[in-house]
Amino acid sequence: MDRHVRERLNRSSRSMHSQSPGAPLNRGRASAAQSAKNVRRTRRTRSKFQTILRTIGILLLLVLAAGAAFYISLQVRMTVSPVPTSLTDTATPLPTEPFNLAIFGLDTRNPDAAARADTIILARIDPIENQMWMVSIPRDTRVELPGYGTQKINAAYVFGGSDMAIQAVKDVTGQEVNHFITLNFLGFVDIVDAMDGIEIDVPFAIYDPKGDITPDGSASHIDSGLQNLDGVHALTFVRHRDGFVDGDFGRMRAQQDFFRAIGSQLTDVPVWRLPLVANSFADNTTTNFTPFGLAMMARAMRGVDADNMYLTTLPGTWHSPYVIIDEAAAAEVWHNFGATSFEQ
Repeated sequence: MDRHVRERLNRSSRSMHSQSPGAPLNRGRASAAQSAKNVRRTRRTRSKFQTILRTIGILLLLVLAAGAAFYISLQVRMTVSPVPTSLTDTATPLPTEPFNLAIFGLDTRNPDAAARADTIILARIDPIENQMWMVSIPRDTRVELPGYGTQKINAAYVFGGSDMAIQAVKDVTGQEVNHFITLNFLGFVDIVDAMDGIEIDVPFAIYDPKGDITPDGSASHIDSGLQNLDGVHALTFVRHRDGFVDGDFGRMRAQQDFFRAIGSQLTDVPVWRLPLVANSFADNTTTNFTPFGLAMMARAMRGVDADNMYLTTLPGTWHSPYVIIDEAAAAEVWHNFGATSFEQ
């Protein structure tokens, strides 16, 4: 047989053998191997996904734990316990109900130190109607303090802390007090700086070396007009009174404006600054608010505009060394306190 013919026959024979009945079995084995490989790949993918989920879960738990620890730290530092007895006879309003707030400003860096209250304000805030009333009480107002006789109201904090100071406010005003905040003025420099300044309209140019706490006098001067005040300039602003024709009464109005500005601008603080602000508040305030309650109050103040605000000072006359409250005029103030009309 010709050599070329034999080669063709051999190739034909090999081709027939390759298409033998065993070929489907070989393909089945290959398919099973591929399926097993796919299962192993799926399991590895699922395992990786579960690992990622566990990692995310652990991170979330750590974040929640850190947040809870931070919240508890804030509450321990700023929220008084037990609540002053002068507040225990008053029901705590629901978050949606109006409430009365006593604000005390102390001229000290230590909010727990015995110091006279340089600023005393009774505010009423309606979180639903976005309305606010603020009545400043002259610090020289004559009061009777249990065990100490006739005194100026700013001495109540020295003799009996927040408890006696709150009771004095209730006695002078005849109004209930649901919450209080004590803020030391030198410490609020840190709060204002943590907020990156407070924007406020300064009614006239101020030069007040006595109100400036900086060693070089750099915060003595404040320009008139809309200003963004840092902490030390803000302190000069709330301390200043000589430029007002009515002296201390004018200063009280400026302090009202400033406290309102702090409350309304708190919700504009960038998220990354909030821990700084929260720490500054906790280190420099004493209150019966929880941190959450304080945040809700700030949110309520944010919605208050000038048309929904009643700002005034408790009327009285100076009879050295006291301010004697004009009871008839004061009755009109308290009639408007909490009213829906804001005519002043």
